[in-house]
Amino acid sequence: MWEVWEWDGRYIQGKRLKRYKVKETAVKYAKKTIKYKKMAKGNIKNEFYLEDKDGNSVGMLIYVEKKGR
Repeated sequence: MWEVWEWDGRYIQGKRLKRYKVKETAVKYAKKTIKYKKMAKGNIKNEFYLEDKDGNSVGMLIYVEKKGR
C-alpha cells in the first residue's frame, strides 16, 4: 500500500493522509492536497520526499507492504 504523509511542523511522517494501492493515484492525491514543487527519491527503495521550492520536505510518499499471517 502506498501511503501519503504530510509534515506536521515537527516530523515529515507526522500526519498520514491516505493509503492507495496504486502509486499514480497516490501522487495525484498528493498534488491536490500538498503543495509541493518536486519529488525527490529517498534512501530506501519505494520512498519519495515531496519538497517545496526551497528544497524543504513538506511530505512523503512511501510504500508499505502488508504483513501476512
